Amino acid sequence: MTSMVIWMLGIGVSTAALVVTASLKMFYVHMAIAALVSILLALASFAEIRSETARSASLSETVGVSFRHMGMVWAWAALGLLVTYGFDILTWREWWQFFIGFFVLAGLCLFMSATLRKDGESGVVDPTMLKIARGFAIFIMVAMVITMAGLLIDGKMWRFTKPAGLRVGWQDWAANNLFFFGALALSAISCYAVVLTGREMKKA
Repeated sequence: MTSMVIWMLGIGVSTAALVVTASLKMFYVHMAIAALVSILLALASFAEIRSETARSASLSETVGVSFRHMGMVWAWAALGLLVTYGFDILTWREWWQFFIGFFVLAGLCLFMSATLRKDGESGVVDPTMLKIARGFAIFIMVAMVITMAGLLIDGKMWRFTKPAGLRVGWQDWAANNLFFFGALALSAISCYAVVLTGREMKKA
């Protein structure tokens, strides 16, 4: 419970910092905050998985940790979009479509996390659920790498340096920071989940 409270406070504070820097057009500071949060989320996932492994937790429980943190990343990005664009701090017409998508993905990841953790705590090994989790993790990992590559190739990560990227209705530079660094965290966390499930499949 305490860890969840800390996480909620951390996400709230980081979102507030992103909104303030977005409103002040502090482009590089906004990018740095997004990068720091994504790195901390990924590192927290790795640390908790190591802790679960040290206490001999089941594979379902450790993979569930990965999905819980993936859900947190999606939720953080969705909240960032909502507060930044939903309250007209910046304007971007397509923000709500991504918000809905991120909200749904956050819910899906958290549902999978809860299901896997319940299986692990009850001593149930569900190979089908683990295969689904592995497939979903692979999908997220590949999709996030493609997303990062696309943002870089299209030049969207430095869109704020061009007048076209700052005009009303197209101020998506803040969203691009969330997209890129959120994708970075998700790719790292999902990759760990793929490695964990891969080891178990080799044993089998």
